[in-house]
Amino acid sequence: LPPFYRLEETEESMAPYHIRKYQDQDREAVMDMFIQGTLHHISSGFFHLLKQPRSFLLLLGGPGTLFLASGSLLLSLLAFPGILAFLWLVVRYPFNWYVDNALHTDLRDIRKSYLSDRGSCFWVAESEGQVVGMVCACRVQGFPGGQKRLELLHLSVRPEQRGKGIAKSLTQTLLQFAQYQGYDAVVLSTLCFNYPAQRVYEQLGFWKARVAFDSLKWRVVAIPFFYYEYSVPYSL
Repeated sequence: LPPFYRLEETEESMAPYHIRKYQDQDREAVMDMFIQGTLHHISSGFFHLLKQPRSFLLLLGGPGTLFLASGSLLLSLLAFPGILAFLWLVVRYPFNWYVDNALHTDLRDIRKSYLSDRGSCFWVAESEGQVVGMVCACRVQGFPGGQKRLELLHLSVRPEQRGKGIAKSLTQTLLQFAQYQGYDAVVLSTLCFNYPAQRVYEQLGFWKARVAFDSLKWRVVAIPFFYYEYSVPYSL
């Protein structure tokens, strides 16, 4: 292994966790962490949607219109929780879709997706024999201009283990890998309201390249993504 990999291991030997490559026996823990970590954002997405003008219009205008049409105050009051339930279901859809899509694509066969190509990798953070964090690195294919780019995917840490620097260490491991493999840049996308992740990326030198909706599903729920980039320094 290159020198900076040995340095990473030495530094982390003093920490209550260590980072290593994914192994097949990690699959169950990784799947659970990925699913729970993704679906955990639904509540934040729901409150984000409630702050949008379209939601105010629906929550206030819907019951008001129903009262004017029916003359029933009770019916209009019952419409309010019904609209909230509808918005909750609408927000859940893109998150459930994302999980289902990942489980049927790259996470269906982790070894094939991330460990069969030397330009990609999958790491986990382990603490007291338990997998408590994960991150993936995948080569970006066909980028114009010939620039070699690595994409950071699925960074996740178990809730009870957050605040210990695990996400930062996982990201640093990926950045060291990108440098060793000769990549020019590392790219990623994160939810607009995922502030803890944004702080980690910005502390490590990522910069926000653009803000955009990943697809129509996310545009419907008014949740854009922040797209970050990191310029990999050349090895000496």
